[in-house]
Order: sequence, then structure tokens, then C-alpha cells
Amino acid sequence: MIVNFNSLNKNSRVWIFQSISALEQHTIEIIKEKLNLFLNEWKSHQNDFRSSFEIRYNTFIIIAADESNMVSGCSIDSLVNFIRDLENSYSLQLLDKLHVKYIEDESIQTMHLNEFKVFCKNLEPNQNLIVFNNLVKNIYELETNWEVDIKNSWHKRFLS
Repeated sequence: MIVNFNSLNKNSRVWIFQSISALEQHTIEIIKEKLNLFLNEWKSHQNDFRSSFEIRYNTFIIIAADESNMVSGCSIDSLVNFIRDLENSYSLQLLDKLHVKYIEDESIQTMHLNEFKVFCKNLEPNQNLIVFNNLVKNIYELETNWEVDIKNSWHKRFLS
């Protein structure tokens, strides 16, 4: 059952799928329609649960689910299959984990992980770099630890 994103508990689980390239507005509208349909039918062991989504920066599809009634592995599989169908239907890359997104000059940049490692080695020791930590687990972490300085993220291991 789909609800307003802001009405979900801060402990609600999140999944973040990033597009390698920015999504065009007409594609976003189609994805929103499909997400509304999917989330309204999304169940765990035939039980409804509250869920929602946001699309941020024309790049990130964020799905959230209230886990009061634990989301089952089969339900998570159906979510991943839904995302894979979006990829195939609209020639998107949403499941690729080998690209990093960060903010530079007030715009979102995308870099392959191997290039990003080299890029980080050339950062000045005190230089700030905002990265997107897509490993956050819930809405609270999304709000506090998603757009974060590299020194406070798992990405810090790439600094020299």
C-alpha cells in the first residue's frame, strides 16, 4: 500500500537505485506511474505494508518500506525484478554498483569506481567532497548519511 514518503517511520527500510545518466522528465513520469502500480500491489507473504518512493535529482530512485511486518526475501526479489524490467524497457542502468555519484561545482557527477579511486588519491587532505552513500539502510540514515562528506562515508577508504 503506497503512502506519502514523509509519513513513513524513520526506521523504514530504503533501497536506492541510481541511474548512471540523468533520467529524462518523460521517463521519470513513466517510472512514477509504474512505481505507483507496483507499490500498491507489493506484498510480503500476502500481507500489505506501507511503502513509498521518491525520485531525487533525476537520478536516484528511492524505495522505502515500513518493516513493521518485515519485508520478505521474495518481496525484495520482486522489487529487484521490477527494477530490472525498468532497465530493460527503458534502456537504463539502475542496478550497476560500479559507479559513484558525487557533487562537484554544484552538479552531480558520475564516475566509474576505478576512476573514482584515482580521483580520490588526488584530493587535497582537507578537501571536502560530497558523495552519495547508497548503502544507507533506512529513512533516518537517508536523511543524515546519504549526501555526506567522503570522510564520513565508506568511500573514505579511497583517500590516500
